[in-house]
Amino acid sequence: VDPRLMVSVDMKLMKNVLWVNEEDGLAHVEAGITGRDLIERMRRLGFTIGHEPDSYEFSTLGGWIATKASGMKQNKYGNIEDIVKEVTVVSAKG
Repeated sequence: VDPRLMVSVDMKLMKNVLWVNEEDGLAHVEAGITGRDLIERMRRLGFTIGHEPDSYEFSTLGGWIATKASGMKQNKYGNIEDIVKEVTVVSAKG
């Protein structure tokens, strides 16, 4: 038994694209969005996210960031840490 306290947070409802700035190519996206939804929403706007891990249909942006995921197009666009500009994290202390 692991003595550390473990917490799992369900982020399924945090799946929105809050805004897209077409001039500078930035988007503010919630962590629970799946890769499939994110890729489709960006495609409709004429953008690519440039990150497609093998499990993109089921995995989430937050999961990619937490695991430093690498995608099939990493040679062109880089890994997730090369694509993400900023992350806001909320801890147990608020």
